[in-house]
Amino acid sequence: MLIALLLYFWSFPASANSPVNLDSLSTEQVWLAAQILPGSGQVINKQYWKLPVFYSGMGSMIYMGYQANKNYKRIKNEYDPLYYGPEEEIRFMERWTPHKIQRNLYYTGAAAFYIASVADALIVKNKGTHSPATATILSTLMPGLGQIYNQKLWKVPVVYGGLGTLYYMVDFNQRGFKRFGEAYQTFPNDEFGGARGKDELKFLRDAYRRNRDLTIMALFGFYVLNIIDANVDAHFFNWDITDDLALNMEPLFNNSIMTGRGSVTEPSAGFKIKFNF
Repeated sequence: MLIALLLYFWSFPASANSPVNLDSLSTEQVWLAAQILPGSGQVINKQYWKLPVFYSGMGSMIYMGYQANKNYKRIKNEYDPLYYGPEEEIRFMERWTPHKIQRNLYYTGAAAFYIASVADALIVKNKGTHSPATATILSTLMPGLGQIYNQKLWKVPVVYGGLGTLYYMVDFNQRGFKRFGEAYQTFPNDEFGGARGKDELKFLRDAYRRNRDLTIMALFGFYVLNIIDANVDAHFFNWDITDDLALNMEPLFNNSIMTGRGSVTEPSAGFKIKFNF
């Protein structure tokens, strides 16, 4: 599959007369290749020694995650509510929860190796230049990664603080929607014992659902804003903001001075315009 993919990019015409070689591929083409098949970006960049690093990392994480998931399912299937009571359920949960956590961590590690392979392919491809396309793709793959590429590390906690807060709000409203939705369905045998009216339960259920939907849209908007910020910062990465500009304007203050004949000049203020050639 890797060979077929590289042959495709090799034969893809850059113009009507000349074929494309691997060195002339654009950032977007390298990203597409690296995303479809991890490691192809390293082949394009001729850094073959990185292939076993990424593949062994992803492979080991996936394998250990698969084993942890098997143990999690095995223990969970052992629990039968027809034979075990609530106390036994807690005991079973204490056994299967560590395997569930391990599974999630291993699969997250596999995803991290995958993202790292794509990011490495793009950064090496644009080595020596700062690419807005690379910054945009990195923040699309993983929020905050484009900001790191742009050397704006202070923005990373802002990005994750905003995303984390909005995610918590989505989860909070989802739990409220589910809670009052179930109470509405089981009224008057709900958790409140009929103390809350059915109309009140319906109002609260709908309110939590509306707030959940709004925070989901806000979460998506913040994610898009993270991508836009990375793209804009990358475009201005090499912008000259030093004092050594072609046109420079600065304030000018003249104090009163004594002339040779005893006269005094009045203090004045203004602006001085300086051209650098």
